[in-house]
Amino acid sequence: MTTPAAPAPEPGGEPAGRKPAVAAPDPDGEASGKRTYGPDFLTALFQNPLDPGYADAAARRAEGYRRTGARKRLTSGLAIVTTGVIGFLLVVGYQQTVADEPGRTKARDALVAQVEKRRTQTETLQARADLLAEQVAQLRERELGGAAVAGIGDLEAATGLAPVRGPGAKIILADGPTSVDPVTGERRTEGQVKDTDLQLAANALWSAGAEAIAINGQRLTATSTIRQAGEAILVDTRPVTTPYEVTAIGPGDLAKDFRDGYAGSFFQTLSARFGLSFESSKVKSVTLNAAPELKLRSAAPSTPPPAPSGASSVAVSGVPEGSPSTAGSPSEGGR
Repeated sequence: MTTPAAPAPEPGGEPAGRKPAVAAPDPDGEASGKRTYGPDFLTALFQNPLDPGYADAAARRAEGYRRTGARKRLTSGLAIVTTGVIGFLLVVGYQQTVADEPGRTKARDALVAQVEKRRTQTETLQARADLLAEQVAQLRERELGGAAVAGIGDLEAATGLAPVRGPGAKIILADGPTSVDPVTGERRTEGQVKDTDLQLAANALWSAGAEAIAINGQRLTATSTIRQAGEAILVDTRPVTTPYEVTAIGPGDLAKDFRDGYAGSFFQTLSARFGLSFESSKVKSVTLNAAPELKLRSAAPSTPPPAPSGASSVAVSGVPEGSPSTAGSPSEGGR
């Protein structure tokens, strides 16, 4: 029996008929000098966390590699030029700042001087206005007499143009706690005092017999306004803040009537449901300052002008003689 001869080896040293050996994976790239990633990337990353470029740079430094010749001179020259340009820009910026400082200081000093001058002028004019008002009051008292001056003083007190003093009531309203809706994230303002609340308090005091009212020191007149501007409340365009003190001069039972009336019940309900603070107390003596000078919008003579010749006779009340009088008719409310 003859044994078959083994196949001749193929070029490359491998026997014929056998597959070439499969190379083992090299996740760190040690054989080729390059970093490669095997299937397990995290394992390879932890085994060799340093990039090969850093290792090459460290090896070159260890071998004594340094920039020499033209490359070194070029690098040094660029560094020197860059440093010089940066320093030049810093010097120019500093000089410009120093040069502009006197101008800014001069402009600021000029504005401060103008403000001081205008303030001095305002104080001088206010002092002159006060002096003229005192002279007018003296002349009025001298020319009109005591009874007329007393009548004018009563009218000024009633219209809010003069300070008044007497017993009355003090109503205090303050904002309650503000909560946030957990669903929408919006603030709930039911416990905050609104302009309508102050309007209700003032109207209820007028109805209960108040003769003069002030909100946080702001005297109310016939033309006063109470409005809401965002979260702020304005009384005659002047902002007022919580707690809101509504002070009134009137009968001795003014506070009790207010508390027992509709407004008092309404504020007590708000206090119980939303935490709004409400207090009503009687005051024995309180002073309310005068309101700012009112602006005259219209005027009419207190007595009618004399009738022209040939015209029909007119009574003092302005109603022709013989005509039915309309004074005190229900349509006018008895005014």
